[in-house]
Amino acid sequence: MINFIQGDTNKKIKYLRSLKQKKVRLRDKTFILEGLKVNLEAIKEGAPIIESFISQSFYKNQYPSYKDLERLNINVVEDRIFNKLTDTVRSQGIISTVKKDLLDLEDLMPFGRYILVDGLGDPGNLGGIIRDIDAFNFDGIILGPNTVDILNEKVVRSTMASIFRVKAYVMKDSAQMADLKKARYRIYSTSLSPRSVEPSQLDLKDNIILIIGNEANGVSEAMAAQAQGDIHIPMEGRAESLNANVSASILMYESQRQRRQS
Repeated sequence: MINFIQGDTNKKIKYLRSLKQKKVRLRDKTFILEGLKVNLEAIKEGAPIIESFISQSFYKNQYPSYKDLERLNINVVEDRIFNKLTDTVRSQGIISTVKKDLLDLEDLMPFGRYILVDGLGDPGNLGGIIRDIDAFNFDGIILGPNTVDILNEKVVRSTMASIFRVKAYVMKDSAQMADLKKARYRIYSTSLSPRSVEPSQLDLKDNIILIIGNEANGVSEAMAAQAQGDIHIPMEGRAESLNANVSASILMYESQRQRRQS
């Protein structure tokens, strides 16, 4: 279905703008998806796309070339209005609103491999970790307290469509760590403490939760206290630490390596 929108006071345009606010995104479990490639990927993955907004220029020049877009509820918007909606310098002319299930910890399976991000603040890091989870076939991401909003546009863009394939679980507070321990997960916290060990010294094949902390301060004391052990990545150079995304990917690769060799 194609709908033509003339003015910027249209209620659909107003709602799209409201999704720039974190509270609206989380309330409705809905995010903004901008760009042609990721929208086509969303269609391919069967993502729950609510509706799409395309510029008049895109409608005239490119829309007929992409038959998959005919499956969407399309709103054609004047270029001048569309340009006010986009966050990118050179927009490709298509924006969609998409639903995302944010699961409770109670929905977590009693087995599997998960990354828990604790207070992660950088959207690019979170998006990159979600891509890593998708690449290494982990079972999901647990969003700890004070972590950047997973439905943030920069996070979504950084996932490169992996957000459609990775389950996300929301942790309300650090007290829920006790529930994870009762579920018999082996929980390891990334740390540079003297007691931490290298990944190869631990069994990371299954039933694990690996905690990745804040970029500047690492894993919080409340979270680290609940972990069964500390883990670090050995480095021979002079850098003090690794990027959170890089650390997560190395640990997930080690888990994959161990599974292959078992």
